[in-house]
Amino acid sequence: MSLNRCFRAGDDRVNEHLGLAAIHTLWLREHNRLARELSLVNPHWSDEILLQETRRIVIAEIQHITYKEFLPVVLGESIVSAYDLKPQSSGFYTDYDINANPGVLNGVAAACLWFFASLMPKSIPFYDSVSLFMCL
Repeated sequence: MSLNRCFRAGDDRVNEHLGLAAIHTLWLREHNRLARELSLVNPHWSDEILLQETRRIVIAEIQHITYKEFLPVVLGESIVSAYDLKPQSSGFYTDYDINANPGVLNGVAAACLWFFASLMPKSIPFYDSVSLFMCL
């Protein structure tokens, strides 16, 4: 008998691709690891403070990987440099513009979705540990 089970995550797309499920699981576990560490160092923090501080750290980790490792490979070093997308080695960014529109045009968002989807293989073979058969 085959059971259809779905992963539960903050985003329903986790079930669209095994690679997404793996990344969601990785970041969920990193969040929980950091929350445990922070709760030991700051036992006086409320659950909300613990959640928000952990969230900030995980977002920073994702941003660091994106800007330091992913974008230079996808866009090339020259584009990253031309648009000043390299992370600073120290200090804080001081050119923040409160009047800049942080929104994303729908067409740009759609193009990005398809671009990132094209980076994933069509299928990822995996092995079911219960039946020991290869699943596609």
